[in-house]
Amino acid sequence: MMPHHGSLARPFVKKSSVSALLTAPAEPAEAACPPRSAVRAAFAASVAALETEQVVPVAAALALRLGVDGLLHVLGSGHSQLLALEAYHRAGAPAWVAPLIDRRLSPARGTGGTAAERRPALGAQLAARVLAPGSRARALLVVSTSGHTAAVAEAARLARAAGLLTIALTARQEGNPLVAVCDHVLCSGVASTDAAVDVDGTLMAPQSTVAGAVLLHALLAETEARRPERAVLVSVNLEGGVARNRSLLRRYPHLHHP
Repeated sequence: MMPHHGSLARPFVKKSSVSALLTAPAEPAEAACPPRSAVRAAFAASVAALETEQVVPVAAALALRLGVDGLLHVLGSGHSQLLALEAYHRAGAPAWVAPLIDRRLSPARGTGGTAAERRPALGAQLAARVLAPGSRARALLVVSTSGHTAAVAEAARLARAAGLLTIALTARQEGNPLVAVCDHVLCSGVASTDAAVDVDGTLMAPQSTVAGAVLLHALLAETEARRPERAVLVSVNLEGGVARNRSLLRRYPHLHHP
């Protein structure tokens, strides 16, 4: 009796991308595979297909703009908000990253968050926060897979008009309103459906968060490499970790939260 593997799935990726990732002999690309394997193949292909060279000019501009003590704010709505938090106060990430978070845009609000992100006026409120007197904001990175999120696009437009360096992290440039209001663009190239694995006719496994996180950290690492002094947090669970972070906590007070 044959073992039961459940539903079979195909990764929604180019065959050439998948075959390039596999070093061992594999079944023909047309053959179905278990969903768990299709998901792994789809994510591996999305990451392998990323054009990381695109971060180089953006990192050069960002390092110059940050100067000695400037901040990069990161804004996203819905699940893109996860990337706004991805590198904040995190071991292995720069202390100069600051999330621009609004609870109304949280994915935890479900349809309430979807309704809020369609309001340009909310974007104006977000921009006002990073443009307030005394702000150390020097750049704004806006995450939106489609680029059609009205609130974050408006925040980017206003931030750019006020002189901040603006960066879009999105899926593609064509027909993308966010691209038109940002100085630089990083493209993940994920499918417009976001989901990439066919499970019995239904697409699953959205790719944008993982692909976006790789591009984000590539940008941060390239930027930090261009700065004269390291400002990277370490784990407080490592010996001496608390002491190593202490000077960065003094230098970047936004890392303290009540």
